Amino acid sequence: MKWPSPKLLSVVVLVLFVGGIAGFASAEGIVRSFNAKTSIEAGQVVAIATTDSSSLELAPAKDPTRIYGVAVQQSTAPVTLQQSGQNIFVATSGVYPVLASTENGAIKTGDYLSMSSEDGIAARVKGQVFVIGQATQNFDGKTGGLRSGKNGSVIGKVPVQLSPGESAALIKDSAVPAPLRKIAEAIAGRPLSASRIYAALAVFIITAGVAFALLWTGVRNGMIAIGRNPLSKHSILQSLVQVITAAAVVFVGGLFGIYLLLRL
Repeated sequence: MKWPSPKLLSVVVLVLFVGGIAGFASAEGIVRSFNAKTSIEAGQVVAIATTDSSSLELAPAKDPTRIYGVAVQQSTAPVTLQQSGQNIFVATSGVYPVLASTENGAIKTGDYLSMSSEDGIAARVKGQVFVIGQATQNFDGKTGGLRSGKNGSVIGKVPVQLSPGESAALIKDSAVPAPLRKIAEAIAGRPLSASRIYAALAVFIITAGVAFALLWTGVRNGMIAIGRNPLSKHSILQSLVQVITAAAVVFVGGLFGIYLLLRL
């Protein structure tokens, strides 16, 4: 049997290599062009226009489910697909700078980003499960800020590993009832994981149970003792006050523990 010539084998290997590189680029770094309904700058989070699938608009703050990608400069993309007359380029994968706000707290590497209260601007997730991706760099607004945002926040560009859509990790966290999450995050002053919220809830239930048991037992026994021996009423009331004080100390101590658990 005659084997293929070395030249032919070299050509086949080269074709496979180039094809593999092209396939990787198309899957990971491809950037498409669109028209724009409004003025869009590089770094803003965008959505497909509801009236025209070839046009973009800023992703609405109140509807993160419409997040499509982030506007980028054509020169930063390894591969672009451009149609005539379309000059807004959008990435949906890879790492690109995203305009993000500190209104939900400082951004840390690994934090999921969704929409802030401003159209087109990202922020740390706060109960959302639809995200633009994960931050690959810290941003606290003290350095690298570009302009002021709402509620005293700072807006800057944060490198983000883009993965628009629902986050499985955040879907799990969304099992926390909204009122419970709202109370816990109001105390903490920042977004919290479901595990931390439920840990705080468990501490509260145990603390409240112990305090109530102390109070109930003390009051019940005190009333029974007074009924049996009215002459010892004064000393029994003193003991009852001590029991109430102990229950209060347990409850307040538990609340302080919950505060530390949520804040630290």
